[in-house]
This record gives sequence, C-alpha cells and structure tokens, in this order.
Amino acid sequence: MMLPLQILPSTTSHKREPLLPTLEVFARLGLRDLDLNLNHLVEDDTPTPAGLGQRIDRPGGRGPRIDPATVLAALTANQQRVWIVSGGWCDFFDPEPEIQRTFSSVDRQVDLARTLGVSTLRLFFGRLPYDRYVPEAHATIVSNIQQLGRRYPDIRFVFENHDGASSHPDVCRSILEDVALPNVRLNFDPINFEHRGVDSLGAVRQLVPLIAHVHLKGYERGGFCEFGAGDVDLTPVLDTLIGRGYRGAFTVEYEGTFDRTLRLFQGVRNATAAIERLRALA
Repeated sequence: MMLPLQILPSTTSHKREPLLPTLEVFARLGLRDLDLNLNHLVEDDTPTPAGLGQRIDRPGGRGPRIDPATVLAALTANQQRVWIVSGGWCDFFDPEPEIQRTFSSVDRQVDLARTLGVSTLRLFFGRLPYDRYVPEAHATIVSNIQQLGRRYPDIRFVFENHDGASSHPDVCRSILEDVALPNVRLNFDPINFEHRGVDSLGAVRQLVPLIAHVHLKGYERGGFCEFGAGDVDLTPVLDTLIGRGYRGAFTVEYEGTFDRTLRLFQGVRNATAAIERLRALA
C-alpha cells in the first residue's frame, strides 16, 4: 500500500526512451519511489539497446519488450521501488466478445504488477463518446469492471478520467458507485478535466469519496506543462482533497514538449513543496 500523500514521478513521460537508462537517471536525481508505465513491458516497440536488458520477441512481430526480471534487477540496483503501475489502453465499454481482448490485456498487466510486487494498477474507462453513453453502455461497463474487480480482489484498480464519456465527473461517479467494489476506485486527473473544459475544483468536490490516486501536471494555453506552472492553479483542488481526508498518493507527470527529465524533476519538486505546505495547514 502506498504511503500517505506520497509523491511519485511517472515514467510515462519517458515511455519512448529506453527504460533502464531512464531508471538510472531517475535514481541519480533521487527519484526512487516510482509510478512505472508498463509500456516498455507490454506495448513499446522501441528496441532495447544492446546490454541494457534482455529482449523478448513478441507475438505478431511487434518488436521486443523488456523482461520484467531485468527491470526488477535494475530497480534493486538503483534502490528504487515501484508503488503503482500504469497500464495501457483498454476499453471497458466494449460488449462481448470484444471485451475479452481487454480482459486478456489486463490479465497480462496484473501478472506484471504482481511480478514487480505492486498491488495498484492504473487503467482507463474506455473511449466511448459522451453522446453514446446511454443506459445500455452504463450497464455494460459496470458489469465488465465488476468482473475484473472480483477476479482480482488483491489488486486495486484505479480508473483514470480521460476523454469521451469519462471526461464527465457524473459519469465517473455513476460508474464507480454502481460497481461498488472496495478495490475499484478513481484515478483523479484534474488537468484531464480542465483539458476537456471541466472545472477541476467542481469535479473534485463531486468525486472525492471515490478517489484513490491523483495525477498532477500543468496546463498552459491548451497544452500540458510541468506541475506548478501554467494557467491552472491546482492549489484549491489539493486543499479540498487533503481537507476532506484524502491521504492517498500523487503521481507527477510531464506531457509537454520541453526536456522531459528537467520538467518532470521540476514538477516533482513543485508538488512536494505544495503538498508539504498544505499538510502543515491540515
């Protein structure tokens, strides 16, 4: 279980870079508690340079991926620990038989999480447009997520608000309340809401009882930037979260166009300072 108000840098910003050198750079910067994107282990087609990890030939000729045992060895050598893993795109709005592809993908992601000693997996609700979110779609996604949660009671699944139907706070709340499983909660991303024109402060007030993890980044002139910069001040959102008893962890992301290592490091530093100030006031 993650520590109260823990701040975790995400490797999502570096998913197009070789993973093992990324982990080493993070360690040299003092970034040892991590949110690990599973892209390198299940989706990334970027070849691993010779000597940087064992290659595994993937079905369908999709290229190599890194053996999780190699990742574990690197984490141990760097004195790093993964607290949450971020999975790839799956679509829980799919009906049968298409949903079986999602279940198969998540089965693999759960296996990787367990191999890495992690019990929290970030997923997405799916790609359904909001105008197609009808009662039948709601019933389908609730049933699918219930099947997943009951299949893996030892894993906590945190579903991230993104686009389409899940960019609406009332949709996220309705789905998770009807799923009604203690190991299925929300990964709250306030900037994803802002990006879709939704006020993140209003969203957090509506969703806080369901939030088990939080993503932090910045937003500037319609694009993403490092946390602590940009046009959206998330201090009221964080104040509401902490003031209403949230004691989960935060993942800091960087999805902008500048140097991703530098901006991620700055975002982590900004998040640490902001949350320490709010913790002192709580």
